[in-house]
Amino acid sequence: MIKMMAAVCRRPGMTHAEYLAYVQHVHAAISNENPVALAAYVQNHVFDAAFGTTAQAAHTLTVARDSVTELYWNSAEDLQATFAHEHVRTRVGPDARNFSDTSVALSLVAEEAEQPVTHPGHGYGYGAKVLHYLRAAEGLTLPEFFARWEAAHALALKHAPDAAAAIRRCVHNRQLPQFNPMLAYFGGKDAPIYEGVGSLWFDNAATVGAFRAYERALLAINADPATAFYRPDQSFFLYAHEVQIYRRDHGYTMAR
Repeated sequence: MIKMMAAVCRRPGMTHAEYLAYVQHVHAAISNENPVALAAYVQNHVFDAAFGTTAQAAHTLTVARDSVTELYWNSAEDLQATFAHEHVRTRVGPDARNFSDTSVALSLVAEEAEQPVTHPGHGYGYGAKVLHYLRAAEGLTLPEFFARWEAAHALALKHAPDAAAAIRRCVHNRQLPQFNPMLAYFGGKDAPIYEGVGSLWFDNAATVGAFRAYERALLAINADPATAFYRPDQSFFLYAHEVQIYRRDHGYTMAR
């Protein structure tokens, strides 16, 4: 299965609450009129965030994210069929002007790599989620970045036991560069393409702050040139509530 992820900023003049109401109840309804070949559609509604580690990192491409859309397909052919379909071209895509500042959209196509956690949860009813956007360290190939990232995750769980106790699930979303030419669909033609996004689930908004200890462990691991894997000053994370919009295998839409 492959997925497209788009971190979206609301259009000027729109409040965060208005934006979330629109994407969940209006835009999602338009999409669900004809899901075409979609396997699943998830919205992540952002309620907090932090950007980079230096003042220079606080540039317009990494601020004010209001949600992250995740679209899933069973194959590349299904992805391509979806974006080529008339309903997507004439109804879903054009609706973006009603809620999105497309000039700063950030998107990537990725595959999921499930990572072990110390105390896994069961099901998908977690109350809070972190989306950790990572830029790969200079000079690393994608396979090297993915391998170092995976190793750093395992070490971070050992070095931050309190965070490890709170994380219920972790997925590494790994960039599939062959799909980068398709990313203009969401806009942001001058935006960087992030090599990876870590998704981490927690029981609720009260425990999601444990991510900070996990992040500090990653930063310590990253400080060693032998294990460095990402550029913290160009990376950021979002705290979000996950909203299931559609799942084909359930045979019904799940917006609520």
